[in-house]
Amino acid sequence: MHRNRAVPKLGIGLVLGVSLLSGCDSAEPVSMPPVEETRVTDLVPFSEGAEPAAGLRVIDEVSARCEPSVLSPENQLARRCFTSETSVVLDPCFVPADPVDVPALEKPGEEPREVDTVALCFDDPAQTELTKVHVVTDNGVWPREPAPFDPHWFLELGDGTRCTKVFGVEEIRENLPLSYDCDDGTLYGSPDEEKPVWTVHHLAEGAETLRVAEVRTAWK
Repeated sequence: MHRNRAVPKLGIGLVLGVSLLSGCDSAEPVSMPPVEETRVTDLVPFSEGAEPAAGLRVIDEVSARCEPSVLSPENQLARRCFTSETSVVLDPCFVPADPVDVPALEKPGEEPREVDTVALCFDDPAQTELTKVHVVTDNGVWPREPAPFDPHWFLELGDGTRCTKVFGVEEIRENLPLSYDCDDGTLYGSPDEEKPVWTVHHLAEGAETLRVAEVRTAWK
């Protein structure tokens, strides 16, 4: 089963988790404000048409066939893409909200291929260097029912820890399955959404037991 690549320790422009340097060169952690309510948001990586939003830079381009995202199953714009050039599976990728005019894909020695749309793929919502997908077959518009499991692909905890969903890792702790890989440890089980501030079970690096952590932001 596919497991997303490791969550970046620090994205360009990402201020969460950055150390502040004092005059004597000692590092102190950033103080995070209290979580008053968990924020649920969608990633919107396009400005107009198929153009990446300001601050995003395409560093690789591939062609792929795409279908509804496994990591973000309820987001109508999220895709899981199987690239033509490699065996890599990209998930989640996001297509523009509106239809776009995309030129045919031309490669040396090959006939031009029609392109349905384009997509931008992420490991972390704060990521700024991206893979662009020329979607030659888009099967991602199937009707989507509410997910029978946690539909969020990325969480930020109250202390700034950043976590991306994983699948297919058979690891159980305190009767909870491993669900997210974080820049500090792992999460187990789905977030508890009963209260305005969600909580989830977090195992920090080097810790022996799970602790209940607050969720600051969840991306769908």
